[in-house]
Amino acid sequence: MTYKNSSAYTISIMAILTAFLIIQSFIPMVGYINIIPGLPAVTTIHLTVIIGAVILGTRQGAILGLIWGLISLFRAYTSPGDPLSLLIFQNPIIAILPRLMAGMIAGFTFQHLYQTKIRKTGAMALAGIFGALINTILVIGLTRVLYGHQAAGMYHTDPTHLIIVMLGVVALNAVMEATLAAVVTPLVATPLMRFKRTQ
Repeated sequence: MTYKNSSAYTISIMAILTAFLIIQSFIPMVGYINIIPGLPAVTTIHLTVIIGAVILGTRQGAILGLIWGLISLFRAYTSPGDPLSLLIFQNPIIAILPRLMAGMIAGFTFQHLYQTKIRKTGAMALAGIFGALINTILVIGLTRVLYGHQAAGMYHTDPTHLIIVMLGVVALNAVMEATLAAVVTPLVATPLMRFKRTQ
């Protein structure tokens, strides 16, 4: 068994990425960047999860997403960034499920596309986009289902229009996060995978 395929290699990379998740979560303006006060922050944490999923696979991507979700849950109780985060991310379902699925979908997308004729860089970029978007979509959808009336009150709108309003509020964030993932994932994952093959 080569080092690159050993459990020690996977454990080492997972430990490093988990440390990044913790650093991004608790150092101001690293993992959550507040561009407009009062609105949800733009996150960079999804990059760590997506890159891990691309390098290590779907299972490890899901585990990293789970870790991100647990950290989100903890932060919602200790240092919520805005009123909406205080409302929704104290729910374990909203805090954890979208993050877990982001890692899972990113890993699955890359593995599936990598087996087709799509170039590796393109597969990584699409994995980044899908991983970022699935997190946003699930957070909005679960908020509508579980906290429709409360969230609608915060946005001064009717619950039936909540999804449209929330999409409008987070549209810029979602585009920025997906674009960032599409660009950064290949830039970071490609050399790491080359290094992996040389071990």
